[in-house]
Amino acid sequence: MKLEFDPVADAAYFEISGASIVVTREIEPGVMGDYDADGHLVGIEVLAISKRSLSAPLRHAA
Repeated sequence: MKLEFDPVADAAYFEISGASIVVTREIEPGVMGDYDADGHLVGIEVLAISKRSLSAPLRHAA
């Protein structure tokens, strides 16, 4: 797994697999999913990441 962040584009990309991307689908506004030929998720791109917030506060693991 790999994470890339582009501060100029205000976008993050979470690469889950190195497989070739066949199709990209919008999961929700500003969140794109990349899929391989078998329909497996390859990566997720999140746009306008600095404008997003968590719906609940993070809890620290004990």
